[in-house]
Formats: sequence, C-alpha cells, structure tokens
Amino acid sequence: MHRIKAWIRAFFGFSRGETNAFLILLPLMIALLFSEPLYRLWRIRQPPDFSKDERIADSLIASLRWNTTDSLAGVKKIHVAFNFFPFDPNTASESEFIQLGLPSSTAKRIVRYREKRGTFKKKEALLKMYGLDTAWFEQAKPWITITQTKNPSPTFPVEQRQKVAQIIDINTADSLQLLNVYGIGPALSKRIRTFRDKLGGFVSLDQVREVFGLDSTVVIEIKKKFVVTEGFRPVQINLNEVTLEQFKHPYIKRKEAQAILSFRLQHGSFQSIDQLNEIKVLTPQWIEKARPYLSLE
Repeated sequence: MHRIKAWIRAFFGFSRGETNAFLILLPLMIALLFSEPLYRLWRIRQPPDFSKDERIADSLIASLRWNTTDSLAGVKKIHVAFNFFPFDPNTASESEFIQLGLPSSTAKRIVRYREKRGTFKKKEALLKMYGLDTAWFEQAKPWITITQTKNPSPTFPVEQRQKVAQIIDINTADSLQLLNVYGIGPALSKRIRTFRDKLGGFVSLDQVREVFGLDSTVVIEIKKKFVVTEGFRPVQINLNEVTLEQFKHPYIKRKEAQAILSFRLQHGSFQSIDQLNEIKVLTPQWIEKARPYLSLE
C-alpha cells in the first residue's frame, strides 16, 4: 500500500493528504459509474409486475355498462323493386334509363359518356359510371343486352375523323407547339427557343441537332411536324460594321471574331463573303456554316 501511495504522489505530485483523499474517492467514483448499468441489468432480469395495471383495468371494466341488446335488431331490410325491361345501354335513351329506376343525373352521365367515349362492350362496364348503384346493376344485369357491331364507335365518316397533320414553321413555333412533340418537355422547349434566338433563326432543321439534350429520335419527330419556310432570311451580322462586343453568335467565337476584325482593319471593308477564305483561322466548313448569318450591309 505504501508503494501505491508513493507512486501516486510521484506521478500526480500529490501531498500525503491528497493521496489519501484520492484513494478514498477513487473506489466511490468507480462504484457510481457502474451502479446505474448494474441496476438496469438487475431490473431487466426481474419478472414484470402487472398487478397495478390489472387493478386499474378491473376498476374500468366494473364501471362500464354493457348493452346486451343487438343494435341491428328491429332494422328491416329495404328492398327496392324496379320495373325492368330488356334494354341496350348503347342505344337506350335518357328517359328509358329513368324508367328503369336510375336517377336523372346518372342517366344523363351515361348518355354523355356514350357520346364522348364510345360504347359499352361489356355489361360490367356500366359499373364504371359514377353514381351507379351496385344493387341496381345486380338486378338489371339479366335484362341487359349488348348488340355487337363491327364499327360501333364512328358517328362521322372516317375521312372526317382523320386529323390533317399541321406543319408549323420552326422559326415561329411557340412553347406549346414544341411541347406537342413526343420527347420534348418544358426544359427542352425553352432550350430550343433560346438557341433559335441566339442563332437568329434556323435555316435548316438539321441545326436542331446542335441543341444540347436532344437525341436523334426527337429530331426525327421535329422534322415530321416542323419546316423552315422557303425563302426565310435569318438575322444577319454586318461584317463591315460589327464590333468585337457585337459579335455574339453561337457559331462565332472570340478567335474567329478577332480574325475577321483584324482582316478588315488591314484590308478595308469586305467586298464579298468569299474573302473570308483568305483568313487562315477560318476553315471552309466554318465559313459555309456561318455564311447564312453574315452580310455586307
């Protein structure tokens, strides 16, 4: 024990009184730390005592008054008899449905559905009608006869029902017209119109491929519904008057713009678009691509 006290005094620098106090407090601290987990472990292993809960439950049950009579006793089943006759839901009029026992609102709903969406192919299809009573259907089912026809739906000739495809100018198309193309959502619609405005207009539908996010399938659908009007002239940049700050076009980067302005400064105003071929920085492919958007006046 003396060795332990000597080691504590040497390690912590305690006095003899502080060392004795430390040796007394240390086991007390350890006991406090482990008492709570040990107590919890002891409580878990004890069998649960529900005696208090049972007394409360017994007192509640004793205070309840039980109604031993059947709440459904005396309730009479209501059976409504309808005057049915054979009918076809595809040809019956509104008044006939009312005679069969249906409310006026349900009869009107069936007639409107038939006019807008076609005919009933099965008896059970009537159950899809909002407000139709299932009990009424079960009684009416034996009286329903559906006449099958080869072409039950057309009210108008087939030629009149065929919609003529409307071809739209891609340079005047609005967001709603673009949204009608399968595969184009609000984001792509806005992206197409933004790119079109920056270009100054499409001179070919193939330019739509340059819009970020459009795949080849969507481009094919666009070509089916849109055209570039013959003779369309896009917004053009005057090479003889434009400044470096005004050279804002998707096809003309800063490198091309500086080369064009340097050439004009050295040789004077452009007399022909073909003079761009004399600028080494500009490739023939780039010149042909940008030509529709360049002018000399």
